[in-house]
Amino acid sequence: METEYIEDLISIVESKSYNKAAIERNISTPGIKKRIVQIERYFGYKIFDATPRGVSLTNEGIKLYAGLKSIKQQIDYLKKQDNTVLKVGVISNFPLDKLYEMNKQNKRIRLFPSNSTYDLLNQLKQEKLDLVIGEQIELQEGIYYESWFEEPYEIVFSKDHSFNHKSNINISDLKQEHFYLLESPGDSFNFENNQINSKAMNLSYVKDRESILNFIATSQSLAICPQSYIKKINNDIYTHIKLPNSKRIIGIYAKRQKNIDDFHTILDKYKT
Repeated sequence: METEYIEDLISIVESKSYNKAAIERNISTPGIKKRIVQIERYFGYKIFDATPRGVSLTNEGIKLYAGLKSIKQQIDYLKKQDNTVLKVGVISNFPLDKLYEMNKQNKRIRLFPSNSTYDLLNQLKQEKLDLVIGEQIELQEGIYYESWFEEPYEIVFSKDHSFNHKSNINISDLKQEHFYLLESPGDSFNFENNQINSKAMNLSYVKDRESILNFIATSQSLAICPQSYIKKINNDIYTHIKLPNSKRIIGIYAKRQKNIDDFHTILDKYKT
């Protein structure tokens, strides 16, 4: 049984309400009720009775609550023994240098890079990670989310590309070009939002962005990169310009709001 189910049960007991507990736990009411049913099936007896004043524990539920609350207190105690370290999953095209430097100074985080926000969120659900820094995607039940910052995308091409001789580059110019992108779901760039029909474009997908840069260095192809990645670009080899009307939102995900708060605390201490 997952520890968050224990937290659900405790929240229901303390609030005497499925609805209030669901709000507190950032989950739907049917979702939290389903979890309680799973606990009841696990132990083989009913935990709650409905009353005019809300829900109350059955006799078996009282004993179970006391035992699980004791277990929760022990888990919290053990967590405090290592509460100085956050396991942070981060998309690999995020500017990691600042986080690496911060980690060298105070040892408060461990970084786990990945090309995919979706992959990182799966690890978060399995509690392999405490926090995820990734692109904003569809929010999921039981996951806390906070927008952090947004940044534009940029077009990158070699110094030998014909675009270097153009005074102005527009959408119609881009439709005629060949692009390299990261394999799905590495790049979440939405061409339709930028008035470009991806089905009519000449696109190739590559596993990593370093390979993409190698390909465009010796060809007339282009790449699209988030602005934060541009600092890794060698300006002696490549030219980069902003892609019109394009941006991505970077957010912070966690199963517990406390982990997001702890991350901000670490950032604040690093700044000072």
